[in-house]
Amino acid sequence: MFIFPALHISAANYGEKNAVKKDSTWSNKGLFSFSMGQTSFTNWAPGGDNNVNFSSILIYDLNYKKGIINWKNHFDLEYGSQVFWSKKPRKTNDKIYLTSKLGYRASKNWNYSLYWSLTSQFSNGYKYPNDSVPISRFMAPGYLMLGVGMDYKPFKNLSVLLSPFTNKITVVNDATLADKGSYGVEPAVKDSAGNIIKPGQTFKSEPGGFVKIFFKHDFTKDFKVSTRLELFSSYKQIPVNVDMRWNVLSIYRITKALAVTFSLDVVYDNDAIIKEDINGDGIEEEVGPRTQVKESLGIGLSLKW
Repeated sequence: MFIFPALHISAANYGEKNAVKKDSTWSNKGLFSFSMGQTSFTNWAPGGDNNVNFSSILIYDLNYKKGIINWKNHFDLEYGSQVFWSKKPRKTNDKIYLTSKLGYRASKNWNYSLYWSLTSQFSNGYKYPNDSVPISRFMAPGYLMLGVGMDYKPFKNLSVLLSPFTNKITVVNDATLADKGSYGVEPAVKDSAGNIIKPGQTFKSEPGGFVKIFFKHDFTKDFKVSTRLELFSSYKQIPVNVDMRWNVLSIYRITKALAVTFSLDVVYDNDAIIKEDINGDGIEEEVGPRTQVKESLGIGLSLKW
């Protein structure tokens, strides 16, 4: 058996600003990381699957500020996979998260804000070991948020967005998933023979209230942590059924060429119904929404951008 250590490359010192020279009103900062590993087995008695695995993260901020106007754009893209010799690849990480916030200064610490975001994934998702029936696709689901409100910034590293007028649109751009009523859309209407009379809806619109809290802190010049919490309450449902997304990103630079990156995502969506085979009869029953957790850890080479 041969095991090659994972290689992790990080480009850009996330948290350090790079001014765009052509226009001093623009600034940007970012992080790119890539890790890769390989495992091979030859006559290995306990068994194992030969595979190559990789994971990548791209985080980029592009901001504009001039006078009483500010515009902040955030891109968070992640993808990872295991590629096996004897079976289909398995996705290990997949995220598209884009946001944009336009602000107009109201006072020293308050801005009027127009906010939008998009959350989805790049490729099909499966409930392994079943890798033939996708349970998610690109924009299935996809979540669009558009809202207006006030942004409170008491100091540089803390921002609280309060948006009582927000519209959340859930997109299920897949007929099979839409007909099942996946991710909270209206399912297909069928006759007694199981034939579809009316196809399932591919999107759902919900007005509601939205709160987003962002905080970052540099514990030292080499150790930086940022966290983002998003809460949405639909006016069409019970107010206490709050959808939640929480992200934590920490970067610890060991040397100029070596860094540790840790990312944590916690999601609770009242419309994301989990199915499990409770009775062991091969039939999955709905067990309701559950807290979803994803984390990734990488260590290796680091390149500043």
